[in-house]
Amino acid sequence: MSNEPIELGKRLIEYCEKFSIPLEYVFAILDDQKVVPMIRGKATEYNGYMAVTNNLSPREWAVQKLNLNAQPGTDDEDISVTHKRSGLILKAECKNAVRGSMRSGVRARVCNVPHFHVKCHRSRSNIRLAGTSNDRYSIDTFDVILCNLSNALFQGRTVGAELELLHKRNVITMVEAYYGVSTDRELIERAYRDWRFAFPEEIGEGGFIPRTPVVRLENDPHWRPLQHLDEELTKLVKKRAGEKGSRQRESRR
Repeated sequence: MSNEPIELGKRLIEYCEKFSIPLEYVFAILDDQKVVPMIRGKATEYNGYMAVTNNLSPREWAVQKLNLNAQPGTDDEDISVTHKRSGLILKAECKNAVRGSMRSGVRARVCNVPHFHVKCHRSRSNIRLAGTSNDRYSIDTFDVILCNLSNALFQGRTVGAELELLHKRNVITMVEAYYGVSTDRELIERAYRDWRFAFPEEIGEGGFIPRTPVVRLENDPHWRPLQHLDEELTKLVKKRAGEKGSRQRESRR
């Protein structure tokens, strides 16, 4: 029998002792409505890191999960992706879908096909640190943005402790048909695994990333499935290398 649960319990006790957390209340603290969003956001980063790692060749790429505190006026970084042959380092940012944003597209003004929105703006605390009122990121802040569909399926502004699927059953049925599943549990699992990526310059408007860009459920021209990440990042590296070579030749003239 594996001793992993025992070891996990020991580590939990050590963690509580380290930070003076009463063990009998640790799950009450973790379930607190102010704590859960932070934990889910951090979980998205690590899930994104694992998804990127699993979709890039280890011979060509080195992937690191960064856990740095952003300095005033600067942005933090979620994932660092290094192209081993060229040494070029790319910044990847993980973003959650806007909670409850999945739509059928019927009678929608923004997009008339099934779609959801991704939260791509700075947090209020980040804005205060940067000393600006602009909560949008410039397109050169990140090299690639990753998003996960799951949060779009959960109802917003619920009062219970559990996450609730959208109350619009027609939307849930539509997404179940898209994934080819028949139960809520299967739907949630498939949605958590449904990672997409986009390049900021392709979705940017006036040099900035939209606050909540639209992602089509199917055939989005900019948000691609993660299995294409290796190919597309390789193209980006070649493009950057070509631009660097052009600048060097220009400087020698």
